[in-house]
Amino acid sequence: MVKIGITARLFLSLLIVSLLTAVGVGFGTRWSFQRGFQGYLNEVESRRMEAMAVELAQAYQEHGNNWQFMRGNRAAWERTTGAIGRERATAPRDGLDNDAGGNSIYYAVPDKAPRRLGLFDMAGNHLAGNLQTGPSLRYQPVLVDGRPVATLVGAPLRGLQEEAEQGFLLQQQRDSVLIGIATLVLAALAALLLARSFVAPTRRLIHAAAKVAAGDYAVRVPRGQRDELGTLAHNFNIMAATLESNEALRRHFMADLSHELRTPLSVLQAQLEAMEDGLEPTDTASLVLLQDEVATLSRLVEDMRQITLSEVGAFGYQREPLDLGALLESELNKWREPLAHAGMTVQPGMLPHLIVEGDTIRLRQLLRNLFNNAVRHAEGATELRVALHVHRQQAMLTITDNGHGVSDAALTMLFERFWRGDSARTRATGGSGLGLSICRSIVSAHGGDIGASHAAPTGLCITITLPLAQQTS
Repeated sequence: MVKIGITARLFLSLLIVSLLTAVGVGFGTRWSFQRGFQGYLNEVESRRMEAMAVELAQAYQEHGNNWQFMRGNRAAWERTTGAIGRERATAPRDGLDNDAGGNSIYYAVPDKAPRRLGLFDMAGNHLAGNLQTGPSLRYQPVLVDGRPVATLVGAPLRGLQEEAEQGFLLQQQRDSVLIGIATLVLAALAALLLARSFVAPTRRLIHAAAKVAAGDYAVRVPRGQRDELGTLAHNFNIMAATLESNEALRRHFMADLSHELRTPLSVLQAQLEAMEDGLEPTDTASLVLLQDEVATLSRLVEDMRQITLSEVGAFGYQREPLDLGALLESELNKWREPLAHAGMTVQPGMLPHLIVEGDTIRLRQLLRNLFNNAVRHAEGATELRVALHVHRQQAMLTITDNGHGVSDAALTMLFERFWRGDSARTRATGGSGLGLSICRSIVSAHGGDIGASHAAPTGLCITITLPLAQQTS
């Protein structure tokens, strides 16, 4: 089966549309021309009858106001009528006497009498010409001193009968065909150029998509148009940037995970080898050290399990209406002493009773991770402000410390896996770098948002919004 590309299909589509348009316009023009030309000839014939009536009136007067000279006299009829109205003359023509109409602006050609005209006297008797019958006949009175003395009767033109008329029509048709062919050639060239112009962005997208499929996420498509193709190119670039970012995060995650696992495993291996070689005693202190490293590994694996389950939606959330203010106050009471050991006093604001739809266990885990993060990493902080209020029909929780804070670049990385600051988040504190990432997953699962910002004058502010279960105040 022959494969037709999109360029060829678009070209053929445009060409077919142009062809149909040209054919339709051609037939319409031909019909309109024939109809209009025939009407024009009928109008000329009507004016010709008026000129003939003048010539016949003059001949009637010249022959004693009597039609006997015309009755049955074919030569007189042809000499008087002839081809009046076919041509115009500005002077008498050679070989034609005055009786032939040479002094008129019309002149007669013998043996060329009109076939669609007939002359009748006032009694209705046929005098000369053809007997005309049928509908739509034209009547032109022959007037002498304002008094009708005869009537010219003419049949309307229903076709092109004269050789000159038919020749003119054929010439017009030939010209129309030539113009149509030239138009189609130009339309084909325009269709080819338009097809290539339309398909060029698509080809760029195809090549870029092939590179992305091969793993090259750095490719971008230039956005030249402000139309659907331009929007498609823009969205493609966003997709490629997202894939590039995800790939970078994946590689960073794998490197961080390897690093996080390698350190406690190296400590375990070194400690066990030292104990095996007799360099370290096999006593309670050594076993406690080994147990600490195993606990670090267990905590890391559990954090990874929780964040993975949360992201794939496998966390078992048991949502029910709960009082977020009461839950927050309960957790604060548990963390006052650890925060005091870290040198921070808690400054709770008003904790109204705000009802949200949530999982009590997961929201407790969220608050514990946030308070634990403050204890471990809020360097230089002496107080922790906790506030809960309603903002735009949502419960908004803010936890703010007055420590050294983080840099602008770190704000966007706080909730990424394994991220640690240069000084504030070190292995000595025991953190796995997954606490805030788990917090983000829990908040997202509850339909809320979590973010970080600089506190005034110094410090870090964590803001959480959760949808309210009902109208509260």
